[in-house]
Amino acid sequence: MAIDPKTQEVLNFLAENNDGGEKKYPYNRTTQYSCGHKIEFYEEKGEEHIQIRHGTTGSYIKMYPTGDIQIHSPARDINIVAARHIHVKTGEKVDTEQKDASDRFVLHVVGNAHVDVEGDMHTHVRGNRHDKVDGLYTLDVGDKYIVNMAEGGVNARGTYQVDVNKYNLDGAYLFRNLKKGGVMKDSFDGTYIIEQTSKGGVLQLKSEGDMQIDVKGHMRTTVKSNSINDITGKVEWNVGGKRVIGAPTAQTSGSLGASTPSFNITTSSGKINISAAGQFGMDCGSTSLFNSGGNMKHKAPRIDLN
Repeated sequence: MAIDPKTQEVLNFLAENNDGGEKKYPYNRTTQYSCGHKIEFYEEKGEEHIQIRHGTTGSYIKMYPTGDIQIHSPARDINIVAARHIHVKTGEKVDTEQKDASDRFVLHVVGNAHVDVEGDMHTHVRGNRHDKVDGLYTLDVGDKYIVNMAEGGVNARGTYQVDVNKYNLDGAYLFRNLKKGGVMKDSFDGTYIIEQTSKGGVLQLKSEGDMQIDVKGHMRTTVKSNSINDITGKVEWNVGGKRVIGAPTAQTSGSLGASTPSFNITTSSGKINISAAGQFGMDCGSTSLFNSGGNMKHKAPRIDLN
């Protein structure tokens, strides 16, 4: 993450002024030891500072005229250990209109960073939060992972993959918008159920193009109410009349017997009505049987029997 210009200006100032510049008598009060240790108090107006420097490593603590404090360990580590709490507070000004005008806390790590929390961890961001990762981002959670939000979204420039043992999705409104020319595919090795549970609701399928259903096993449709089909074009039924054993294997074992109907329409009550604006034809390759429990009436201007 790039450092903003104001923060970089402060870092440059601290790096350039770590030695305090030229000292003037009698403002400089220095105690220096044989190993190189030095304690310095400088009192010139506008240049007041205090510095404690380690002689062999160059590590130092310096307090600048502006009130800035710099702790520098050029050779090794800086360790802060507390038996109880450590409180760090920075800044007093928060500008919600001009973000760069707000005071800030900057942590710049050249190498790797490790945070080990033995207890719970709570982070409260009162403004916005932006995380940018140039490489791989991995999140390992030992227990549940819960995200609560007012609104949310995921923008993936490449592939977005979800691999779970069980996936539950609850919502009042669910929308999926597939862009033009794309493909939406659900592939599963098991049972796929679409269930509409409200008696006043509707399960609707719409297609601006073709709709195709390929079933290798049996296909069953149960309608508790009316079934209405409004077709602008034509209807074709091609029944092979094969004996299929087992589903969904679609393995055949010859044709149906002569006494077994391959196309059957049965009504418990009411009548069957077929109206044709043009010619009505029935072609039978074998015996044609009409079995009527009542009278049979044929009404036509002309009847030809061959």
